[in-house]
Amino acid sequence: MIEQQAMTKNNVATSGLEQPNLKIGYMPLSDSLPLLVADEMGFFAREGLSVELQQEVSWANIRDKVLVGHLDAAQMLAPMLLATHLGIGGLRKPMQTAFAMGLNGNAFTISNNLAAELAATDIRDISGNAKQALDALKTVISQRKTENKPTLIFAIVFPFSIHNFLLRDWLASAGINPDSDVQLVVLPPSQMVDHLALQHIDGFFAGAPWNTVAIQRGVGECLVSGPDLWSNAPDKVLGTTQQWANDNPNTLNSMIRALYQACAWADANRDDAAKLLAKHIHLPVDAVQPALSGKFVYRKRQPATQVDDMLVFNRYHANYPWPEHGQWFLSQMQRWSWAADNLDNDAIVNECYATATYRAALADQALPPTSHQLRFDIQQAWELDDTAMGATGFKYR
Repeated sequence: MIEQQAMTKNNVATSGLEQPNLKIGYMPLSDSLPLLVADEMGFFAREGLSVELQQEVSWANIRDKVLVGHLDAAQMLAPMLLATHLGIGGLRKPMQTAFAMGLNGNAFTISNNLAAELAATDIRDISGNAKQALDALKTVISQRKTENKPTLIFAIVFPFSIHNFLLRDWLASAGINPDSDVQLVVLPPSQMVDHLALQHIDGFFAGAPWNTVAIQRGVGECLVSGPDLWSNAPDKVLGTTQQWANDNPNTLNSMIRALYQACAWADANRDDAAKLLAKHIHLPVDAVQPALSGKFVYRKRQPATQVDDMLVFNRYHANYPWPEHGQWFLSQMQRWSWAADNLDNDAIVNECYATATYRAALADQALPPTSHQLRFDIQQAWELDDTAMGATGFKYR
Protein backbone atom coordinates (compact mmCIF):
# COMPACT_ATOMS: atom_id res chain seq x y z
CA MET A 1 0.00 0.00 0.00
CA ILE A 2 2.91 2.33 0.73
CA GLU A 3 4.22 1.86 -2.80
CA GLN A 4 0.78 2.51 -4.29
CA GLN A 5 0.55 5.85 -2.53
CA ALA A 6 4.05 7.02 -3.40
CA MET A 7 4.28 10.44 -4.99
CA THR A 8 5.47 10.70 -8.57
CA LYS A 9 8.29 12.97 -9.62
CA ASN A 10 6.23 14.76 -12.25
CA ASN A 11 6.15 18.52 -12.17
CA VAL A 12 9.21 18.64 -9.97
CA ALA A 13 9.65 22.13 -8.52
CA THR A 14 13.34 22.61 -9.21
CA SER A 15 13.49 26.25 -10.25
CA GLY A 16 15.12 28.66 -7.86
CA LEU A 17 16.48 26.13 -5.38
CA GLU A 18 19.72 27.40 -3.89
CA GLN A 19 20.70 23.96 -2.55
CA PRO A 20 18.74 20.98 -3.91
CA ASN A 21 21.02 18.39 -2.27
CA LEU A 22 20.54 18.26 1.49
CA LYS A 23 21.71 16.36 4.54
CA ILE A 24 19.11 16.26 7.31
CA GLY A 25 19.61 14.64 10.70
CA TYR A 26 17.09 12.80 12.83
CA MET A 27 16.84 10.62 15.91
CA PRO A 28 15.33 7.09 16.05
CA LEU A 29 12.01 8.31 17.41
CA SER A 30 8.41 8.10 16.24
CA ASP A 31 8.24 11.83 15.65
CA SER A 32 11.01 11.58 13.07
CA LEU A 33 8.32 10.08 10.84
CA PRO A 34 7.67 13.28 8.81
CA LEU A 35 11.25 13.20 7.52
CA LEU A 36 11.10 9.49 6.74
CA VAL A 37 7.75 9.85 4.98
CA ALA A 38 8.86 12.90 2.99
CA ASP A 39 11.83 10.94 1.71
CA GLU A 40 10.26 7.55 1.06
CA MET A 41 6.91 8.78 -0.28
CA GLY A 42 8.54 11.24 -2.66
CA PHE A 43 7.42 14.52 -1.12
CA PHE A 44 11.00 15.82 -1.03
CA ALA A 45 11.57 14.73 -4.63
CA ARG A 46 8.38 16.45 -5.76
CA GLU A 47 9.84 19.70 -4.43
CA GLY A 48 13.06 19.13 -6.33
CA LEU A 49 15.04 18.08 -3.26
CA SER A 50 17.50 15.22 -3.03
CA VAL A 51 17.79 14.45 0.67
CA GLU A 52 20.22 12.24 2.55
CA LEU A 53 18.75 11.42 5.95
CA GLN A 54 21.28 10.72 8.68
CA GLN A 55 20.23 8.93 11.85
CA GLU A 56 22.14 10.31 14.83
CA VAL A 57 22.83 8.92 18.31
CA SER A 58 22.21 11.92 20.57
CA TRP A 59 20.67 15.38 20.60
CA ALA A 60 24.03 16.98 21.32
CA ASN A 61 25.43 15.27 18.23
CA ILE A 62 22.62 16.65 16.09
CA ARG A 63 23.11 20.16 17.46
CA ASP A 64 26.85 20.15 16.90
CA LYS A 65 26.61 18.77 13.36
CA VAL A 66 24.15 21.50 12.41
CA LEU A 67 26.43 24.16 13.90
CA VAL A 68 29.46 23.09 11.86
CA GLY A 69 27.48 22.50 8.67
CA HIS A 70 27.77 18.72 8.52
CA LEU A 71 23.96 18.77 8.51
CA ASP A 72 21.94 21.39 6.67
CA ALA A 73 18.90 20.90 8.89
CA ALA A 74 17.69 18.49 11.52
CA GLN A 75 14.88 17.32 13.70
CA MET A 76 15.65 19.30 16.87
CA LEU A 77 14.26 19.78 20.35
CA ALA A 78 12.65 23.21 20.29
CA PRO A 79 14.18 24.30 23.63
CA MET A 80 17.60 23.09 22.43
CA LEU A 81 17.30 25.40 19.44
CA LEU A 82 16.52 28.35 21.72
CA ALA A 83 19.37 27.45 24.08
CA THR A 84 21.82 27.27 21.18
CA HIS A 85 20.60 30.63 19.90
CA LEU A 86 21.44 32.08 23.33
CA GLY A 87 24.65 30.12 23.88
CA ILE A 88 23.26 28.32 26.93
CA GLY A 89 24.86 24.95 27.65
CA GLY A 90 27.16 25.11 24.64
CA LEU A 91 28.32 27.22 21.73
CA ARG A 92 26.22 30.19 20.65
CA LYS A 93 24.92 30.41 17.10
CA PRO A 94 21.80 32.15 15.79
CA MET A 95 19.18 29.49 15.06
CA GLN A 96 15.80 29.37 13.41
CA THR A 97 12.77 27.15 12.94
CA ALA A 98 9.91 27.65 10.54
CA PHE A 99 8.25 24.26 11.02
CA ALA A 100 7.10 22.22 14.02
CA MET A 101 7.23 18.44 13.62
CA GLY A 102 4.06 17.75 15.62
CA LEU A 103 2.61 17.51 19.11
CA ASN A 104 2.79 15.03 21.99
CA GLY A 105 4.45 11.61 21.74
CA ASN A 106 6.27 11.42 25.08
CA ALA A 107 5.74 9.43 28.27
CA PHE A 108 7.26 8.83 31.71
CA THR A 109 8.20 5.20 32.31
CA ILE A 110 9.39 3.80 35.64
CA SER A 111 11.18 0.64 36.73
CA ASN A 112 9.33 -2.38 38.05
CA ASN A 113 10.89 -1.80 41.47
CA LEU A 114 9.62 1.77 41.66
CA ALA A 115 6.23 0.65 40.39
CA ALA A 116 6.07 -1.81 43.29
CA GLU A 117 6.90 0.96 45.75
CA LEU A 118 4.15 3.15 44.34
CA ALA A 119 1.69 0.26 44.49
CA ALA A 120 2.51 -0.20 48.19
CA THR A 121 1.13 3.26 48.99
CA ASP A 122 -2.56 3.69 49.77
CA ILE A 123 -3.03 5.68 46.55
CA ARG A 124 -4.83 3.75 43.82
CA ASP A 125 -5.51 4.15 40.09
CA ILE A 126 -2.28 6.01 39.39
CA SER A 127 -1.47 4.88 35.83
CA GLY A 128 -2.42 7.65 33.46
CA ASN A 129 -3.66 9.88 36.28
CA ALA A 130 -1.26 12.80 36.63
CA LYS A 131 -2.42 13.93 40.07
CA GLN A 132 -2.74 10.48 41.64
CA ALA A 133 0.59 9.37 40.21
CA LEU A 134 2.30 12.47 41.55
CA ASP A 135 0.82 11.99 45.02
CA ALA A 136 2.10 8.42 45.08
CA LEU A 137 5.52 9.49 43.84
CA LYS A 138 5.75 12.19 46.49
CA THR A 139 4.85 9.65 49.17
CA VAL A 140 7.56 7.26 48.00
CA ILE A 141 10.19 10.01 47.83
CA SER A 142 9.36 11.01 51.40
CA GLN A 143 9.50 7.40 52.59
CA ARG A 144 12.85 6.81 50.92
CA LYS A 145 14.30 9.87 52.65
CA THR A 146 13.05 8.64 56.01
CA GLU A 147 14.58 5.21 55.38
CA ASN A 148 17.86 6.67 54.03
CA LYS A 149 17.40 4.98 50.68
CA PRO A 150 19.16 6.28 47.55
CA THR A 151 17.68 9.22 45.70
CA LEU A 152 15.55 8.23 42.73
CA ILE A 153 17.29 8.74 39.38
CA PHE A 154 15.24 9.79 36.37
CA ALA A 155 16.67 10.13 32.86
CA ILE A 156 15.78 12.85 30.39
CA VAL A 157 16.89 13.16 26.77
CA PHE A 158 18.54 16.60 27.01
CA PRO A 159 18.66 19.46 29.54
CA PHE A 160 16.82 21.80 27.17
CA SER A 161 13.83 19.69 26.19
CA ILE A 162 10.10 19.47 26.78
CA HIS A 163 10.91 16.23 28.63
CA ASN A 164 13.00 18.01 31.25
CA PHE A 165 10.79 21.09 31.49
CA LEU A 166 7.53 19.17 31.78
CA LEU A 167 8.93 16.65 34.26
CA ARG A 168 10.29 19.48 36.39
CA ASP A 169 7.03 21.42 36.28
CA TRP A 170 5.01 18.33 37.16
CA LEU A 171 7.23 17.42 40.11
CA ALA A 172 7.44 21.00 41.37
CA SER A 173 3.64 21.34 41.32
CA ALA A 174 3.58 18.88 44.26
CA GLY A 175 6.49 20.47 46.09
CA ILE A 176 9.08 17.97 44.81
CA ASN A 177 12.36 19.74 44.08
CA PRO A 178 13.72 18.28 40.81
CA ASP A 179 17.24 19.44 41.71
CA SER A 180 17.45 17.90 45.18
CA ASP A 181 14.60 15.46 45.85
CA VAL A 182 15.43 13.42 42.74
CA GLN A 183 18.44 13.17 40.44
CA LEU A 184 18.01 13.97 36.75
CA VAL A 185 20.52 12.57 34.26
CA VAL A 186 20.79 12.86 30.47
CA LEU A 187 20.75 9.77 28.23
CA PRO A 188 20.05 9.24 24.52
CA PRO A 189 16.46 8.07 23.96
CA SER A 190 17.47 4.77 22.39
CA GLN A 191 19.55 3.84 25.47
CA MET A 192 16.84 4.48 28.05
CA VAL A 193 15.42 0.95 28.04
CA ASP A 194 18.81 -0.72 28.55
CA HIS A 195 19.69 1.58 31.45
CA LEU A 196 16.30 0.91 33.03
CA ALA A 197 16.79 -2.85 32.66
CA LEU A 198 20.23 -2.60 34.27
CA GLN A 199 18.73 -0.59 37.17
CA HIS A 200 21.00 2.37 36.46
CA ILE A 201 17.90 4.60 36.53
CA ASP A 202 14.49 4.42 38.18
CA GLY A 203 12.58 5.98 35.31
CA PHE A 204 12.85 7.99 32.13
CA PHE A 205 10.92 10.66 30.25
CA ALA A 206 11.33 10.11 26.53
CA GLY A 207 9.52 9.97 23.23
CA ALA A 208 7.86 7.05 21.51
CA PRO A 209 8.53 4.27 20.87
CA TRP A 210 10.94 3.72 23.76
CA ASN A 211 8.31 3.68 26.49
CA THR A 212 6.45 0.92 24.69
CA VAL A 213 9.70 -0.96 24.11
CA ALA A 214 10.37 -0.92 27.88
CA ILE A 215 6.89 -2.20 28.63
CA GLN A 216 7.04 -4.95 26.01
CA ARG A 217 10.42 -6.11 27.31
CA GLY A 218 8.96 -6.29 30.81
CA VAL A 219 11.49 -3.92 32.40
CA GLY A 220 9.09 -1.14 33.40
CA GLU A 221 5.67 0.42 33.13
CA CYS A 222 4.40 3.78 32.00
CA LEU A 223 3.31 5.98 34.88
CA VAL A 224 1.90 8.82 32.76
CA SER A 225 1.89 9.63 29.07
CA GLY A 226 2.73 13.09 27.83
CA PRO A 227 -0.93 13.84 27.04
CA ASP A 228 -1.78 12.86 30.63
CA LEU A 229 0.31 15.86 31.69
CA TRP A 230 -0.14 18.44 28.92
CA SER A 231 -2.56 17.96 26.06
CA ASN A 232 -0.98 18.67 22.70
CA ALA A 233 2.39 19.76 24.02
CA PRO A 234 5.06 21.04 21.61
CA ASP A 235 8.32 19.18 21.19
CA LYS A 236 10.43 18.85 18.01
CA VAL A 237 11.01 21.34 15.21
CA LEU A 238 12.90 21.46 11.95
CA GLY A 239 15.99 23.42 12.95
CA THR A 240 18.60 25.27 10.89
CA THR A 241 21.09 28.01 11.55
CA GLN A 242 19.80 31.47 10.71
CA GLN A 243 22.62 31.85 8.20
CA TRP A 244 21.54 28.73 6.34
CA ALA A 245 17.89 29.87 6.33
CA ASN A 246 18.88 33.31 5.03
CA ASP A 247 21.09 31.84 2.31
CA ASN A 248 18.54 29.23 1.16
CA PRO A 249 15.03 30.70 1.38
CA ASN A 250 13.60 28.81 -1.60
CA THR A 251 15.10 25.53 -0.46
CA LEU A 252 13.69 26.07 3.02
CA ASN A 253 10.24 26.77 1.59
CA SER A 254 10.44 23.54 -0.41
CA MET A 255 11.42 21.60 2.71
CA ILE A 256 8.47 23.06 4.60
CA ARG A 257 6.03 22.14 1.83
CA ALA A 258 7.38 18.59 1.61
CA LEU A 259 7.23 18.07 5.36
CA TYR A 260 3.74 19.52 5.62
CA GLN A 261 2.49 16.99 3.06
CA ALA A 262 4.36 14.23 4.87
CA CYS A 263 2.77 15.17 8.19
CA ALA A 264 -0.70 15.17 6.63
CA TRP A 265 0.01 11.75 5.13
CA ALA A 266 1.26 10.39 8.46
CA ASP A 267 -1.88 11.52 10.28
CA ALA A 268 -4.09 9.89 7.65
CA ASN A 269 -2.15 6.64 7.15
CA ARG A 270 -1.18 5.41 10.60
CA ASP A 271 -0.86 1.70 9.76
CA ASP A 272 1.39 2.27 6.77
CA ALA A 273 3.31 4.89 8.74
CA ALA A 274 4.02 2.32 11.45
CA LYS A 275 5.51 -0.10 8.92
CA LEU A 276 7.66 2.61 7.40
CA LEU A 277 8.90 3.82 10.79
CA ALA A 278 9.64 0.32 12.08
CA LYS A 279 11.80 -0.38 9.05
CA HIS A 280 13.91 2.73 9.53
CA ILE A 281 14.46 2.53 13.29
CA HIS A 282 14.85 -1.27 13.30
CA LEU A 283 12.06 -2.20 15.69
CA PRO A 284 9.01 -4.48 15.34
CA VAL A 285 5.85 -2.84 14.04
CA ASP A 286 4.05 -3.65 17.30
CA ALA A 287 6.60 -1.52 19.17
CA VAL A 288 5.81 1.62 17.18
CA GLN A 289 2.10 1.01 16.58
CA PRO A 290 0.69 1.99 20.03
CA ALA A 291 1.77 5.65 19.93
CA LEU A 292 0.56 5.98 16.35
CA SER A 293 -2.80 4.30 16.95
CA GLY A 294 -3.41 5.83 20.38
CA LYS A 295 -4.08 2.33 21.77
CA PHE A 296 -1.49 2.73 24.48
CA VAL A 297 -0.53 0.06 27.01
CA TYR A 298 0.67 1.39 30.36
CA ARG A 299 1.65 -2.01 31.77
CA LYS A 300 2.48 -5.37 30.24
CA ARG A 301 -0.48 -7.75 30.01
CA GLN A 302 -2.85 -4.84 30.64
CA PRO A 303 -5.54 -3.95 28.07
CA ALA A 304 -4.74 -0.98 25.89
CA THR A 305 -6.06 2.43 26.90
CA GLN A 306 -7.22 4.84 24.24
CA VAL A 307 -5.05 7.95 24.56
CA ASP A 308 -6.45 10.47 22.13
CA ASP A 309 -3.86 12.43 20.18
CA MET A 310 -0.97 10.44 21.61
CA LEU A 311 1.09 11.64 18.66
CA VAL A 312 -0.14 14.39 16.34
CA PHE A 313 1.66 15.19 13.10
CA ASN A 314 -0.52 17.68 11.25
CA ARG A 315 -3.97 18.40 12.65
CA TYR A 316 -4.61 21.22 15.13
CA HIS A 317 -2.16 23.42 13.20
CA ALA A 318 0.55 21.23 14.72
CA ASN A 319 3.18 22.32 12.19
CA TYR A 320 2.85 26.05 12.81
CA PRO A 321 5.83 27.42 14.80
CA TRP A 322 3.72 28.94 17.56
CA PRO A 323 5.66 31.77 19.28
CA GLU A 324 3.75 31.03 22.49
CA HIS A 325 5.48 27.67 22.67
CA GLY A 326 8.83 29.42 22.46
CA GLN A 327 7.74 31.84 25.17
CA TRP A 328 6.93 28.97 27.52
CA PHE A 329 10.25 27.26 26.84
CA LEU A 330 12.14 30.48 27.56
CA SER A 331 10.15 31.01 30.75
CA GLN A 332 11.26 27.57 31.96
CA MET A 333 14.91 28.34 31.22
CA GLN A 334 14.53 31.44 33.35
CA ARG A 335 12.57 29.64 36.05
CA TRP A 336 15.37 27.13 36.58
CA SER A 337 18.12 29.79 36.32
CA TRP A 338 19.56 28.70 32.99
CA ALA A 339 18.70 32.01 31.33
CA ALA A 340 18.80 35.55 32.70
CA ASP A 341 15.53 37.09 33.85
CA ASN A 342 16.13 40.33 31.95
CA LEU A 343 16.11 38.84 28.44
CA ASP A 344 13.86 40.33 25.78
CA ASN A 345 11.84 37.14 25.37
CA ASP A 346 9.63 38.55 22.63
CA ALA A 347 12.61 39.54 20.52
CA ILE A 348 14.34 36.19 21.02
CA VAL A 349 11.27 34.20 20.04
CA ASN A 350 10.67 36.42 17.02
CA GLU A 351 14.25 35.79 15.91
CA CYS A 352 13.92 32.02 16.24
CA TYR A 353 10.31 31.27 15.28
CA ALA A 354 9.96 32.23 11.62
CA THR A 355 6.19 32.34 11.33
CA ALA A 356 6.32 34.51 8.19
CA THR A 357 8.43 31.88 6.43
CA TYR A 358 5.91 29.17 7.31
CA ARG A 359 3.05 31.33 6.01
CA ALA A 360 4.86 32.13 2.77
CA ALA A 361 5.72 28.49 2.09
CA LEU A 362 2.17 27.30 2.77
CA ALA A 363 0.13 30.23 1.50
CA ASP A 364 -2.29 27.83 -0.18
CA GLN A 365 -3.11 26.03 3.09
CA ALA A 366 -5.50 26.93 5.91
CA LEU A 367 -3.40 28.98 8.33
CA PRO A 368 -4.01 30.44 11.79
CA PRO A 369 -4.94 34.14 11.63
CA THR A 370 -1.97 36.38 12.37
CA SER A 371 -3.82 37.93 15.31
CA HIS A 372 -4.40 34.60 17.06
CA GLN A 373 -2.52 33.73 20.23
CA LEU A 374 -2.35 30.25 21.72
CA ARG A 375 -3.67 29.74 25.21
CA PHE A 376 -2.56 26.58 26.95
CA ASP A 377 -3.90 27.16 30.44
CA ILE A 378 -7.28 25.64 29.63
CA GLN A 379 -8.61 22.09 29.69
CA GLN A 380 -11.32 22.14 27.05
CA ALA A 381 -11.03 22.05 23.28
CA TRP A 382 -11.16 25.39 21.55
CA GLU A 383 -12.12 26.57 18.10
CA LEU A 384 -10.14 28.59 15.56
CA ASP A 385 -11.96 29.85 12.47
CA ASP A 386 -14.19 26.77 12.41
CA THR A 387 -11.15 24.52 12.61
CA ALA A 388 -11.29 22.16 15.57
CA MET A 389 -8.24 22.52 17.78
CA GLY A 390 -7.16 20.00 20.37
CA ALA A 391 -7.50 20.65 24.07
CA THR A 392 -4.33 22.20 25.40
CA GLY A 393 -3.45 22.63 29.03
CA PHE A 394 -1.77 21.17 32.08
CA LYS A 395 -3.74 18.36 33.72
CA TYR A 396 -2.12 18.32 37.13
CA ARG A 397 -2.69 21.86 38.35
